[in-house]
Amino acid sequence: MRSSRHPRHGSQARGAIGSLGLHVGLLGALIWLPSIEPLKPVPEDSIEVELVTPQQVEAVAEPRQKEPVPEAPKPAPAEITAAAPQSPPQPRPNPAPVAAAPVMIRARRTLSGKVLAEPRSRQAREALTQLEPSERIEQLCNLEAMSQIQAWKAEFQPDRVVAYAMADIRFSAGMLQADGAAFRSKQRWYRLKFRCETTPDRTKVAGFEFLVGDAVPRSEWAAHNLPTMH
Repeated sequence: MRSSRHPRHGSQARGAIGSLGLHVGLLGALIWLPSIEPLKPVPEDSIEVELVTPQQVEAVAEPRQKEPVPEAPKPAPAEITAAAPQSPPQPRPNPAPVAAAPVMIRARRTLSGKVLAEPRSRQAREALTQLEPSERIEQLCNLEAMSQIQAWKAEFQPDRVVAYAMADIRFSAGMLQADGAAFRSKQRWYRLKFRCETTPDRTKVAGFEFLVGDAVPRSEWAAHNLPTMH
């Protein structure tokens, strides 16, 4: 420790001696210079410091100018285009009229009784009395159908009727319904539909309705049991 302090003191002594020689030389030079008025110390300006809180700073600070908010771009005006001229509405074609269902012809009076009353119908009257009630009604109604068709249109000359040609006949309380009948006139067969009502004793026709249809093709005669001759 002691050996480390000696060099330090030696260097300080050498520096002090050199500094002393310098001051002595300057002192000799100053003797020959005119006297110099000593400088007066310049009074230091005092600065008054006031502590201000952050709240006070914000209070006295000038309000910041708000940055202008950029306006939203205005939408471009919509382009107005001229609407394409519309063609006037076309009138809808009237739908084809639906054909009304054919109406059955209702006879104003029955004719089979007059036909059976004629002298030439004596055998027919006797034959009817020997038939079963249902078959008798069928034969009475067939005779009424031929008489009504001929009276309705003179061009027809019916000579035979098959009530069950296209469909079975139906009986109900003295009423015979034949929706698939056929009649023959001048060697041709025609479709026929009729309803026949009889008296309570099943011996006479009390009411009759019928409807004549198209001719039956000859190729279908055999399928419907329609004979070409008696």
